[in-house]
Amino acid sequence: MSVARFAAAMDATDIELDVACLAIASALQRPHDEIEWLAALDLLAGECPTPTATGVARHLFSDLGFRGNSGAYYDWRNSCLDRVIETRVGIPITLSVLMIEVARRVGVALVGVGMPSHFLVRTVEEPVRFFDPFDGGTELDADGARRLFVQVTSGQVPWRDDFLMPTLAQTVVIRVLNNLRAIFQDRGDRLRLALVMEMRSRIPQLARSERDAIAGATAVFN
Repeated sequence: MSVARFAAAMDATDIELDVACLAIASALQRPHDEIEWLAALDLLAGECPTPTATGVARHLFSDLGFRGNSGAYYDWRNSCLDRVIETRVGIPITLSVLMIEVARRVGVALVGVGMPSHFLVRTVEEPVRFFDPFDGGTELDADGARRLFVQVTSGQVPWRDDFLMPTLAQTVVIRVLNNLRAIFQDRGDRLRLALVMEMRSRIPQLARSERDAIAGATAVFN
């Protein structure tokens, strides 16, 4: 049922990141009550004292202590939004989804930035302002984001300015699935790998050739 819920979420005109990511989490674990976790996001937003991008970052990462899970970075549960909400740890992409969705609930428009190797968040109204949810919501400008990229890639990947362009919701979801695919392949977890592959096959916007390319790609963890 959760795979079907995921397919329905991805077939929507406007993909809701919270719904799609919770559907992924439910498919990989025992099915959970989506409404409960959407309500948890509502509560996080309702407790945010300052409805600005900086205020959301401070609320989540300073006041509530959400943080990057450096000690168990490759734990697949870091890609499950419900577990991120519950444990307050995650990887850059799920912490970014958390920030985007809490911000949306308080009227602040944020978008994901799918920089290779490290996911960031960007403001819509001020596109030169970035936040690094994995590093406590640290605010960066474009030069700071570029320096971070050089650091995380050890200077092995040439920089491109388009790395800082907004990432569509569909692409965010695919990236989450790519991360999970790599983890389950490495662990030899065939059951969950099959579920991930099934969810990717249910994304209607992808052509067959694109699905094949994604299926053969190695994920870049973020």
